[in-house]
Amino acid sequence: MSNLNRRQLLKGGAIVFGSLALSEPSLARLLRLSRGTRYNVASPQGKAMLEIYAGAVKKMMDPALYPEGNPLNWIFQWYTHFVRGDRTKLQELNRVYPSPSANRTLAEKMWNTCQAHSSGQREDFFLPWHRMFITYFEDIIRQVSGRHDFTLPYWDYTDPNQQVLPIEFRRPGDPVWGSLYRATRWPGTNAGKNVTDGRSALTLDCMKSNLYSGSAGDAGFCANTDMNPHGALHVDVGNSQGMAQVPWAANDPIFWIHHCNIDRIWASWNLAGGKNPSDAPFLNQQFVFASPTGTAVVATVKNYLSLPKSAYSSYVSRPPGSLPFPLKLALPKAELAMRLESFASEAAGLVRLGNAPVTVSLGDAKSTSASAPRVEMLSSRLGALGKQSSLFLRFEGLSAHGAVNGVYSVYVHTGDAPAADARGPGFVGQINFFSAAGTHQHDGESTGNIPDKKAFSFLLRADTRAWLQKNGGGEPQVTLVPTEPSGNDEAMPTIDKIALVAS
Repeated sequence: MSNLNRRQLLKGGAIVFGSLALSEPSLARLLRLSRGTRYNVASPQGKAMLEIYAGAVKKMMDPALYPEGNPLNWIFQWYTHFVRGDRTKLQELNRVYPSPSANRTLAEKMWNTCQAHSSGQREDFFLPWHRMFITYFEDIIRQVSGRHDFTLPYWDYTDPNQQVLPIEFRRPGDPVWGSLYRATRWPGTNAGKNVTDGRSALTLDCMKSNLYSGSAGDAGFCANTDMNPHGALHVDVGNSQGMAQVPWAANDPIFWIHHCNIDRIWASWNLAGGKNPSDAPFLNQQFVFASPTGTAVVATVKNYLSLPKSAYSSYVSRPPGSLPFPLKLALPKAELAMRLESFASEAAGLVRLGNAPVTVSLGDAKSTSASAPRVEMLSSRLGALGKQSSLFLRFEGLSAHGAVNGVYSVYVHTGDAPAADARGPGFVGQINFFSAAGTHQHDGESTGNIPDKKAFSFLLRADTRAWLQKNGGGEPQVTLVPTEPSGNDEAMPTIDKIALVAS
């Protein structure tokens, strides 16, 4: 850590925010040293920072202070994540910038660059891109507020005692807090109800993964974090023109407080021993953001992969049952002990969901036709596995034609589906379609902007595995139960493949 005192830090901040004459690597190092500590939004320090935040958001939303085309304007920052869903990027560029300008050129480079929601994007960039995004956004809040000691607070919603949207975000018209309110949330969210009531549970199961990018069974820490708690919180808080849909999400001021917590979870995983990718294409990937003076900054991933321990006021621990971290990052490839999956020849290759529960049968991955014999005794297959093997339920390729209401609870079993009881051994977890392919495709952009389909996984608990071994006298099945009884037949959510994988 630097031994710079407070006056030197603020002076350094003035240099950074005033001229930005430093190279990006030097700038990144200085920002990391001088950034300060981010606090829980429920703490006194966090509430003090939140008041600074509310004042800055109000200014950023005022076109008299920051015109719409200014990079420090609220909409410009929102569109960096993704342009609103009822207009295309080109339409908004032409509307905001009818003539060529430096700000238009910057917007062309920045808007719709959120990782990983568009075609050809690597899932591994989800975490570093958002770390960069909130870092430069935090710098902009400092500039707008004039408080260079500002740090983004985080909302620790995986704590059951903190699952109500902070009151400061629920005060429409308030002279201090009104800028943080959005009507595009679920009524219960703005009414102060627990955001998980009737919706998605928020967990830290992503931290059970021992690899960032995953393996043939485990989709990995980054992808699993993207699903839950990241996507889960999005669909818990907002509606289809708010946090629950990618194009609208960053218009809600809670977005930034949410992603500050996601960044804290990543830092916690690293602090516990998790290793980030080290390949050159990952380390050297660059993204463009706006500096506090409105100029372009080209940020490189390798400069944003570590934080000092003082970056956050507290960290989270890995939950029980987490996989041990490997001694070496690169593991030798080994044959899978077992892979049972939904047959590609069935249902046109898709698992189709809707308003009613759906049960999917899994078979031997080596089978090549729908007429091939099923695996009759799951219990015997599980009994033959070594005690050191891990058992995953892996999902690949979520897609939908529109916004999906609620989430789907997932159960694994043989024979009849178990009762829909999240406390039973057959319950695995929940899936959401927040960033599913097709759910945030802009009208008029039917080609070239179709997001790549993602994978994620659940590490089956010991009690689930023991229950399946004891009661698995038939073929393995997965049942998906919607939490909302209507609207999803029209949305047509689908899954490419579900697999039970032992490795």
